[in-house]
Amino acid sequence: MIALTPSSHHSTENRILASLDKTLYRTLFSQLERVSFFQGQVVYEADSFIDYVYFPESAVFSMLATMEDGRTVEVGPVGREGLVGLRIALGADTTPDRVVTHMSGNAVRLKASVLKAELETPRTALSKKLNRYTQMLLVMTGRTGACNKLHSVEQQFARWLLMMNDYAGTELRLTHELMGLTLGVRRAGVSVTANSLRNSGVIDYVRGRINVVNRKELEAVACECYQIVKAEYDNLYIDLTK
Repeated sequence: MIALTPSSHHSTENRILASLDKTLYRTLFSQLERVSFFQGQVVYEADSFIDYVYFPESAVFSMLATMEDGRTVEVGPVGREGLVGLRIALGADTTPDRVVTHMSGNAVRLKASVLKAELETPRTALSKKLNRYTQMLLVMTGRTGACNKLHSVEQQFARWLLMMNDYAGTELRLTHELMGLTLGVRRAGVSVTANSLRNSGVIDYVRGRINVVNRKELEAVACECYQIVKAEYDNLYIDLTK
């Protein structure tokens, strides 16, 4: 169950919303609700109808592709740079991916119908911001797909930890079960990889919590995909302020 919390929506950590003129988009901001999510909470099931879209603030969500046999792999994460339910802005009403909460925290939600109506107005700023975010998302998902196919589990795990480190800082509250869903490997495979990195002094962890001890070494373990995606994120943040 989603927990609603009172707040002022004129101030938000979400980069897309923060880049908008609050006076020009006062109707949109008046319709926002701040909600809190716990780790592992499902936002959308695959092929479900999108009633609300979510602009993450401190929460981080994971878009998961699910196979017929139940196996999953992450298509990409969504944090404060983006929007969960982007397909609404692209003309769709359903999501092909299962979306779960990977890091607990807050987001602000908006009825999908309100977003659709807003995008049909003469105002273009929001549409341009979402188009730019879509560009970044395509780079990230394309690179993630290639990385999942061509690079080792250790490289993928290091890349993913670096991305989570960028979102949440040095201490990460993550479970092996969720990490397994993300990487498309069994929980035992996550444990073996995490142990290897811990033994190398790159990370430390206790149940449900990982600390990045040596980020420079973690970057050395990760494949080139992290730097490519990070550069796209950095450019996105610059473009959103224009």
